[in-house]
Amino acid sequence: MNDNDFIFSDGQFDIWKDSLSDERTKQSSTKLLTKSNYLSAIQCSKYLWIRVNQADLISDPSEGLKHLFDSGHKVGALATQYFPGGIDLSADDFLKNIKNTQELIGRVDRKPIYEAGILIDRLYARIDILVPVENSEWDLVEVKCSTKVKDIHYPDVAFQRYICERSGLKIRNCYLMRINNKYVKNGDIDVNELFELEDLTSDLKEFSVSVEESVEGLLKVIDMPECPNVGICENCFKPYECPLQYKCFEHVPEKSIFEFHGMRKSKQFKYYDAGKLLMSDVAENDLSDKHVIQRQCSIEDNPYINKDDINAFIDGMKYPLYFMDFETFLEPIPRFNNSRPYQQIPFQFSVHVQKSVGSTLEHTMFLDRTSKDPREEFGSKLKASLEEEGSIIVYYAPFEKSRLKELARDFPQYADWVDMILPRIVDLRDPFSKFWYYHSSQRGSASIKKVLPAVTGISYDGMEISDGSSAFREYTRVTYSDVAEDEKQRVYNALEKYCALDTEGMVNIVNKLKEIT
Repeated sequence: MNDNDFIFSDGQFDIWKDSLSDERTKQSSTKLLTKSNYLSAIQCSKYLWIRVNQADLISDPSEGLKHLFDSGHKVGALATQYFPGGIDLSADDFLKNIKNTQELIGRVDRKPIYEAGILIDRLYARIDILVPVENSEWDLVEVKCSTKVKDIHYPDVAFQRYICERSGLKIRNCYLMRINNKYVKNGDIDVNELFELEDLTSDLKEFSVSVEESVEGLLKVIDMPECPNVGICENCFKPYECPLQYKCFEHVPEKSIFEFHGMRKSKQFKYYDAGKLLMSDVAENDLSDKHVIQRQCSIEDNPYINKDDINAFIDGMKYPLYFMDFETFLEPIPRFNNSRPYQQIPFQFSVHVQKSVGSTLEHTMFLDRTSKDPREEFGSKLKASLEEEGSIIVYYAPFEKSRLKELARDFPQYADWVDMILPRIVDLRDPFSKFWYYHSSQRGSASIKKVLPAVTGISYDGMEISDGSSAFREYTRVTYSDVAEDEKQRVYNALEKYCALDTEGMVNIVNKLKEIT
């Protein structure tokens, strides 16, 4: 079950990597326009000003993002092997880094420089890799954990190039080094296969002009005595969700237009700009059927129930019923042979079985507690837990189906079995994503974290591990690092309780749906 309780964005690595560079600049008493500040300004001038002048208003990264940040460091360190023999300045403080960079650039026997710091006229950037080439020129390499080039990467690299050239450095080409998600590990990591270089040089012209035209104005924004007055808009969500949303959206109440399920941000802000803040402010004839349901529930505060569709859904289930959930982790650098970057590695499952109507529930589960590849044993134990007939009920079927297909691909002995069980899978999310059942407390979400309390009154509150992000993070922390045995057992016990609640919760949801229809 991924069900959006943990949505991974490889771009998150880059946010916090750049923010760390800003931490180092605190040694400077001068307000600087750093690369991450520049990218913040593209999103919002208010965000830029607060980053520089009131950084305490920006929430610290969550534990999940810190975990991703640590992985990003590993990617950056590994990327230097693509250009071996260089000099690493990553451990240098702000001033020492700038000084050492200047010295290395001026040497006759030039070598690649990792984490080169360039400061010129209050503009600052750390360059992931500077590679010496002929004619006293350099290639600029920006390392990303992304698997593709994104729109935000162009101004990112253009800003770095501008600073380098303004400081007198001759830049020949600019590259973005990204993760090749088609790479399959076989033995030691092959950095020449794991990473791919994208030449952005010819695409940077318009972005370079934009940088040159905007930097002086942005320095003036930084120097303003008060924060710019900027209202909320689509930029609050792109290219990443702004960490100031908690502050800027304080005036937005529950049951607002921003809870309309799946509605485009452009349409939501069209309503907002017209003074329509609540769902009830929008006329029904301007809404889809699902949004009409949400609007009505926001007024009456009673659930909407489509009994006919729910009954047909329940009647389609064939006993015995298997309520199944997987937990997985993913990493940019594949850990196991025959695995790929960002591949979801299943390490745990829970299956609750109800063999007939009203029968006692049976529970089987698996949690790998070794540091070995868990996938093959995962498949073996799961196969033993599912008999040849009966519906297999999951929440958000694309996730479990994808993991099963990957299991069949990577371990062909399971291919025939996977082909047989895939048609038996029933997605319990359907009644909620299709709005056969909706309660306003779901706040527009069909996630089981919202649905379970809305339908049954049971919640994940108070659990030591209460979401997929913390499950993934805690599992990898205690399994693949040096942790005391009692700490491992504490985390493993919490993981078992969490995964069991996912499947037991599905049982309770089905029982409640039967009751209300």
